[in-house]
Amino acid sequence: MLSAMARKKRKSAAGKQTNAASDEDDLVGKRIQIERATFDAISLMAREQMKDLPEVTEEAFRDLLKKYGRTADFREALKMSARQAGRKQAGKKQAGKKA
Repeated sequence: MLSAMARKKRKSAAGKQTNAASDEDDLVGKRIQIERATFDAISLMAREQMKDLPEVTEEAFRDLLKKYGRTADFREALKMSARQAGRKQAGKKQAGKKA
């Protein structure tokens, strides 16, 4: 059987874990391998901008998604989809008028 002190420690540790998880954003950790020269350049740039490496990589991934017309935000994805559907409808209407 657990003593009262052990149960109290276990409860507080479990509470801290759930609070810590809820405080953080929905983060995913992945380990990637990049060339040393690329890492050194990114690390230097991060120091020059007074940012840490996760901030710089987050910015880079957002820019990459933007470059290819993608977004990580669900609401923005819906807006982009609606705009594309509107353009297709407008194109069909103009093609129908020409005929």
